[in-house]
Amino acid sequence: MTSAIPPRTVAIVGAGPGGTTLAVRLRRLGYRVVLVEKAAFPREHIGESLTGECAIVLRDMGFGDAMDAAGFPVKRAVTVHGPNKLNRFRVPVQRLGEDGVIIPGQTWQVRRPEFDSLLLNGALAEGAELIRAEARGVLRRDGRISGLRLRDETGKDSDLAADFVADASGLQTFLSRSGVCGARHRGGYEKQVAFYGQFEGARRDLAPDDGATHIFYAARHLWAWFIPISSTVTSIGVVTPGALFKASGQSVQEYLTAQLASLHPELSERLRDAQPVSETWSTSNYSYHIDDFAGDGYLCIGDAHQFTDPIFSFGVSNSVQEASLAADAIDGYLTAPSVDRMNPIHTYADSVSRAQARVKTLIDTFWEFPLAFLKLAHYDRQADIAELLSGRLYSQSAETNEAGVIMRDLLAKRRRAEATPG
Repeated sequence: MTSAIPPRTVAIVGAGPGGTTLAVRLRRLGYRVVLVEKAAFPREHIGESLTGECAIVLRDMGFGDAMDAAGFPVKRAVTVHGPNKLNRFRVPVQRLGEDGVIIPGQTWQVRRPEFDSLLLNGALAEGAELIRAEARGVLRRDGRISGLRLRDETGKDSDLAADFVADASGLQTFLSRSGVCGARHRGGYEKQVAFYGQFEGARRDLAPDDGATHIFYAARHLWAWFIPISSTVTSIGVVTPGALFKASGQSVQEYLTAQLASLHPELSERLRDAQPVSETWSTSNYSYHIDDFAGDGYLCIGDAHQFTDPIFSFGVSNSVQEASLAADAIDGYLTAPSVDRMNPIHTYADSVSRAQARVKTLIDTFWEFPLAFLKLAHYDRQADIAELLSGRLYSQSAETNEAGVIMRDLLAKRRRAEATPG
């Protein structure tokens, strides 16, 4: 009688939405999954708004009922407010129906401490293991990654052997800092800082749009978000070039209060009767990308390899969609003959890079050509822009999205003009 072969082990650094989505997918494929997370849950985290595609992934994994039971506000649209009322446009959440026709969709606004805990508990229920420790480095055998070096809360070091390592550490970019991936390259956006808090009494849209996201555009790289996260509480924040905050000489709370009063008249009106119910938080936003984020025995998910201006709330959506693709790539890598095992990793890296490029094209156009973006979103290509903002960035249809093609051509024309002498 032969003993059963133990399942292969995948170590995942980070138990946020990307890490836990990957854990669920891999457990259902039969792998041993070990999540390594140094933070205690529930934890406070920025990023409360989910795209329509993110909702589809969550429902596909079986989390839909739990999301509904948590009472997260339903999001059916995003409204962008330009400097005046003529520059305002609404983008509905959409999805593909069974017949391939685009129909109205919906997703959720979430309270991240509860949302992240919900996904983590779901992963543990699937049989994933959790180690409360900090990943300090990688182990290698015969030139390839073979696990992680960990340090627990008491300062004790230990080794975790693994057949594959996935980095879902977000802005910590663990594998890049460990020298496995390439270095971080600064993106093309200004250094920005976000200041945010939670408020009661903010005026929302009437039902059924009472859970809608609002974005208030004031100037280049200066904007505010308005995201309902419960029946009474709204997350409101301002993103500003760091230089403006530094020049103000104000504290974090003073700066947020001043900006909310002056940044946009529509925002000020909505906050007339609002009162803060949390402290004021701040976080720096640096756009970056990392080369070689997927290779022999490793890959990165979401912010662990690229972070872009967060104005359209792609962060969680990209992480969970990339996690789904990563599960297939890891499975292919671990089950394919040695000569072919890198093919699924290369496919993953190519798909992810293309989707991230589409995000950058969308946001670059919004900042560089705001009137052209308004025209596409409000008049010429409403459905196309809605498809992209719903997070449908990884499908084949995104490659031929007409609005995307127009935006790429517009930006390419700008680059050619800038490169031409005189």
